[in-house]
Amino acid sequence: MVEFFQSNREIVFFIYGQAFFILGLAVALRSRQRSQIAFAKHLWLLAAFGIVHGVYEWGIIFIPIQQTYLAPDTINLLRLIELLLETLSFFALFQFGVELTAPRLRLAPTALLLIWCAALLALQIFVQPDLTRFRIIGDTLARYLLGAPGAALAAWGLHRQARQAAQIASPRIARYFEIAALAFALYALVASVVPRSDFFPASIWNYDVLLATIGVPAAIFRAACGIVIAAAIIRGLDIFDVETERQLDDAARTRAVAADRERIGRELHDGIIQSLYGAGLTLEDAALTIDEDAARARQKIASAIDALNRTIRDIRAYILDLRAEATPTDWTTRLADIVRLFRVQTLIDAELKIEGAPRKSLDKTRCSELLAIVREALINARKHARASHVEIRVRYHPTELELAVSDNGVGFAPETMLRDLGARQGLRNMRERAHLIGGRLEIDSALGRGATIRVLVPCDKD
Repeated sequence: MVEFFQSNREIVFFIYGQAFFILGLAVALRSRQRSQIAFAKHLWLLAAFGIVHGVYEWGIIFIPIQQTYLAPDTINLLRLIELLLETLSFFALFQFGVELTAPRLRLAPTALLLIWCAALLALQIFVQPDLTRFRIIGDTLARYLLGAPGAALAAWGLHRQARQAAQIASPRIARYFEIAALAFALYALVASVVPRSDFFPASIWNYDVLLATIGVPAAIFRAACGIVIAAAIIRGLDIFDVETERQLDDAARTRAVAADRERIGRELHDGIIQSLYGAGLTLEDAALTIDEDAARARQKIASAIDALNRTIRDIRAYILDLRAEATPTDWTTRLADIVRLFRVQTLIDAELKIEGAPRKSLDKTRCSELLAIVREALINARKHARASHVEIRVRYHPTELELAVSDNGVGFAPETMLRDLGARQGLRNMRERAHLIGGRLEIDSALGRGATIRVLVPCDKD
């Protein structure tokens, strides 16, 4: 194994660096600062560790290659930069672990980094070792102060995150975080392996002891841990996709609730409120005629009572969500009932005409919305147009259905009305209902010549 490592040293370090660089790049691209998941806002630290540590490992390969082309002082500077990159990568990892496990101690990594800097400065001032010895001591201190504890804290933090992931996402994603936590724990162990020195623990846990005991260099273990960490973290970041799906589901539910509230408002306005309004008009008419024609007044009162009873039944069915929707086979029957009831309640001459036969069916939603549009148009004809004659015409075309409600009332200017649709709830509701069923609403009117409300709706295939 030692001979294999020596002959493939560059490949091992390249894979080692690539694993961490890919880890950092993937985390940087997939992390989301606005996520509701707790550790998301700290992932940039893990990304920084991966990218910087990957560059550090590649430096172990490429700096010796440049010795042929660069001056010795330049090479020495690159070696110092390499040591600094290693230390900064461990600092980022330590900070990541602290943020996940003990946020109140977030200044601890900075304090240890300052201790590392002070120790090397004192070493250079009082001992003045050669560059090789300086780098070995700097590497050892960086691993003991930042690297090993940082990896251990990251392991513990990811283990805790795995438990949260099991609740937020799924056990599958939680397993990836558990694997990453285990790999970081092993990495903490092998990251503490340093060159042999006279002080503890470097005197008993070093490269020589590991090689003599297991026969595998520390770099192999570190590379293997890096590969596992990268693969597990990248797969674990699927938790953001799960979060996005849940947010989309929540948004869809919110839109559904809003649409349902809008529908309830339209139903109350177009159905129940209009029925009550019609009953009120009937009772007002009965009150005006009771002295002159008691029989007619009683008939009006009976009609109003019948309308109120139907409204009560509608309210009960509405509350219990049992209100039946119109079907393709009975919607014209219900349309005829609406016209007949309008004629009785208002004494306005209302005429229903049906031209052609349906070649294609209408679904329940379209039937219900069309009936609501007719009710609204009839109420507008009575309440606003002051019409004496209303015609409801249904025409079946090959690919669409045309529904038109025309009156001989006072009319209005469509361009003025369209600019003020918000002030006329009825017209706004009709336009929204037509839009909901994929149709279009057309208004043909002018002052003094009545109005026609026309809806064109595409038909479904049989």
